[in-house]
Amino acid sequence: MGATSSKGRYKVNDSSHDTSYLLDQFVSNQLLFEMYDNATLDYMQQAEENNDAHANYQLGNFYHHGLGYKCNKDLEKAYQYYEKAIEQEHPTAMYMICKLFGSDKRKNSQDCVKLMNEKKLINMKARYYIRSAAQDPYYSMAHEELGYHYVYSPVWRREIKEIFSSYRNIVKNSNQSSKEELARIYNELGYLAVRLNANEDQAVFRKAFDFFKRAAELGNPAGYFNIGGWLYYNGFGVDKDESKKLEYYKKAAHDGHPRALYIVANNYHFSYLESRNDELENALDLFLSASQYGFAEILYFIGEFFLYGRGGVKQDYEKARDYFERAAVATDFTTGRGNAWSNYVLGYMYEKGHGVECDYNKAAHHYALSAKKEYYVAYCRLAKLVEKRKLKTSDLYTAVELYQAAVDSDDDFAVCYALYRLGKIYGIPDSGFYDRAKATSYLRAAQANQLYAVKIQDTAVVGQLYRSGVMYEKGLGVSPNRELAIKYYQKAAELSKQSYNMFERYNGGKAQKCFDRLAFRGTADAEEANEEENIEHHIKENLEQAEITNASDDEQQ
Repeated sequence: MGATSSKGRYKVNDSSHDTSYLLDQFVSNQLLFEMYDNATLDYMQQAEENNDAHANYQLGNFYHHGLGYKCNKDLEKAYQYYEKAIEQEHPTAMYMICKLFGSDKRKNSQDCVKLMNEKKLINMKARYYIRSAAQDPYYSMAHEELGYHYVYSPVWRREIKEIFSSYRNIVKNSNQSSKEELARIYNELGYLAVRLNANEDQAVFRKAFDFFKRAAELGNPAGYFNIGGWLYYNGFGVDKDESKKLEYYKKAAHDGHPRALYIVANNYHFSYLESRNDELENALDLFLSASQYGFAEILYFIGEFFLYGRGGVKQDYEKARDYFERAAVATDFTTGRGNAWSNYVLGYMYEKGHGVECDYNKAAHHYALSAKKEYYVAYCRLAKLVEKRKLKTSDLYTAVELYQAAVDSDDDFAVCYALYRLGKIYGIPDSGFYDRAKATSYLRAAQANQLYAVKIQDTAVVGQLYRSGVMYEKGLGVSPNRELAIKYYQKAAELSKQSYNMFERYNGGKAQKCFDRLAFRGTADAEEANEEENIEHHIKENLEQAEITNASDDEQQ
């Protein structure tokens, strides 16, 4: 039967295999490299015309890893572009350039462009990591690696403490430094004060507050950002306060901090409700400002505005696709590669022909890339293309393996949908997988998850409500119940009308058709029953009248 996870999720105990080899067959390297090359041309133009910091960083990253046809791996070019980005304080470039330095004690230096003394190397890396992480921990893995080295390496720990002391001396002799340098150092002092305060001494946290505040006053918006994100968020040296955290994020955003702009934009944006269009206009303005550091997630959200025609812009599938394609290959926060949602939406656009010609192979390509980035709903969409024989690879075994990968995930929606599809596959007599007991087990697990989402968590989305309707109408894993089917169809249709999300609208449209069909049939059945009752009553009256007439005739005779 099934098992319940710690989160209340119901699963079927069925082992699955590694699916990376399954996904690879759907990925087109030509399509992928074309997207990298298109992005490269745009970044080159921005770097040439504006010396754009993020464009220089992205070009460095492409050359670093050899991405696309135009950027063959070239570590020297990567180094040069990173340096240009660092000149403008690009935090991710500071982290990535460290990957190109190595110790002169190394035997293999093929992945480095410069070798140096071990102590100098650690000092350089520590300084760059601090500069990067102090702007925001999510710009790179510098924050995590710095913490790891501080705990496990006495050499790193000593170097970091020496940097902290040297910065204290610099601010004591502040007349020898520029305003910009002082602002940066005060911010880094605040970061180090928090980072090194293992005993959580509140007096040290309050000193960090002073450092951050001074940095902000000198013109570094990261100071405000860190007051909100480190101090008020965690309650370090101050009372934990969400409203204060947001207040300081807004101050940082006002002064141009890219990630603060992104976070404040998300506060306005993170809703699909129609009533929030005025706030979405503010969100789009902030996202566009945040895109000075065009990380993948930011580009994705901008693409959404054009996809749906929200935030004061007209629907424009071409612009949306451009943003999604850029997001799919751009670096994301903490140096992740590309945005899984972008690939997923591109896959859906090609599957359904939204703004592009319907192309199932391109849809499969993007779903596979999204799945590789661990977006498990993409496994389901890819599996369904295989299941419904939309691709040359139409082996139902492949579809089952992909669905099982989604079942094994922690994505509630993907788990529900995959269980539902597997239940249907195992319930088809001529599928080659027919197993009535297994079909029932999968369908019951799917319904248990959907019921939990609806009744306990109150997090059910339109697709789950729609499938609950289907299951009650057709008796899939549950006893048929026409009234419950109508109820779920109606709820799904109504919920979808509050959303501009195309996935919600699509499932809501199907739910509406099912509701209309069942509700109309119910009305028609009732009318037919009334009509039959009227006919029977009329016939009965006629028969009674005939009997009376016959009796009268008999009496007269």
